Amino acid sequence: MNFWQRFRFFLVGFIPGCIILIFIINKKGCTSPNELKMQELQFQTMQLGPKALCKINCLKQTESLFRLNLKKFEVDYSLSDVHKEPYGTYYLKAIDKKDALYEMIVDDKDTITFINDIKLVSPSIICNCDSVN
Repeated sequence: MNFWQRFRFFLVGFIPGCIILIFIINKKGCTSPNELKMQELQFQTMQLGPKALCKINCLKQTESLFRLNLKKFEVDYSLSDVHKEPYGTYYLKAIDKKDALYEMIVDDKDTITFINDIKLVSPSIICNCDSVN
């Protein structure tokens, strides 16, 4: 067998193999654990504690706008306590540092995303919600 015959046999196997591989890979996306956890937290029912509600009012946002802004956050696993009993807690911070107005700790209760308090990072926002229970 010369080179061109071997090359044709190679192409006969390689091209259909690539086509099959493309169909298999297109159906599955590649997502990180951080993206998966953020998707889970966004699509669960959200409950806000009294301090969180007060600070959202200080930010002049509604709950629906606040929920939409969760797309701009990521989980910081170094500050999170994933294995905390009875529910894991996740520390969320902004992906883009220049847009960071607040950070929060979220409790992941089975089907509920519970936000008890929000930490305001921007010094331009003045809020007196720390006295709220």
